[in-house]
Amino acid sequence: MSVYTKTGDDGYTSLLNGERIPKDDLRIETLGNLDELTSYLGFAKAQIDDDSIKKEIENIQIKVKVILSEIADGKSDKWHISENDVFDIERLIDDYQNMVKIKNGFVIPGKNQISALLDVVRTITRKTERSLIEVDKKYSVNINSKVYINRLSDYLFVLARYMEIRMEIEEKVEDIIRKHYRKNKGEIKLNLDIAKNLMAKVEKKAESINLPVAIAIVDMHGNLIAAHFMDGTLLESMNLAINKAYTSVALKMPTHELSKLAQPGQPLYGINTTDNRIVVFGGGCPIKHQGEIVGGIGVSGGTVEQDIELSIYGADVFEEVIS
Repeated sequence: MSVYTKTGDDGYTSLLNGERIPKDDLRIETLGNLDELTSYLGFAKAQIDDDSIKKEIENIQIKVKVILSEIADGKSDKWHISENDVFDIERLIDDYQNMVKIKNGFVIPGKNQISALLDVVRTITRKTERSLIEVDKKYSVNINSKVYINRLSDYLFVLARYMEIRMEIEEKVEDIIRKHYRKNKGEIKLNLDIAKNLMAKVEKKAESINLPVAIAIVDMHGNLIAAHFMDGTLLESMNLAINKAYTSVALKMPTHELSKLAQPGQPLYGINTTDNRIVVFGGGCPIKHQGEIVGGIGVSGGTVEQDIELSIYGADVFEEVIS
């Protein structure tokens, strides 16, 4: 079936009853307004998360389609809005009015996107009501249809005000949560699950370069949380990985930076002789969250450059793991 029929190329179109009328006929303009109205109702519905409000708007769209069919058919006895339909939308208006305090005077739309969109739909409803009244003067429109469209603009008005208040409350709650998060941002602690997930990330990275390594995770005090030994890794790599992780936390710096400071003539030369757990070559990095050290990671098994790359990757991907 083709979308285009070519029957309207002469500037005329057909009503449901088969009558051919000019496309600038007032009834066609009104049908266009009704079509625009239900489309914008759908747009608003798609922006709202509340399922009950979505259902309300969808039911209203069905009623608007009934009015559209009435105008298109020219027979109000076949397609009609009932008094119960009017009562239903009036009940919704009353419900929203009981939840919000409507101020006297003009409202300036635009407090948030959803309420602004609802106000746009309301103005389209008013335009539709005006054209519906013009049609009624000549062709007689069901009284309930006219009343329903009138009430619809009231419904959209109170719903827009409700969404303003509701979203303002949601924003305040989100702000409280954000402030609480910022206040407690330093309280993130490494645990076994996080350590295992972090090691899995590093292992996948090591596999991508075909490099078996040992990976170790320690907490903020240097205590071992977890260690992982990939197949084919050298036996000594595990002890080195653990000590690299410990060193990065104990001295609060990556071990490749410590390496530079531990060279002859540098301020930390000989530090590895004071503690046999101190490692002065690359592959260990502190793990930080919001600027605070929460643990350390050590990697061993490749070249110094490869161990450094993997340990830095592990420290960098930590935020992704905890999120």
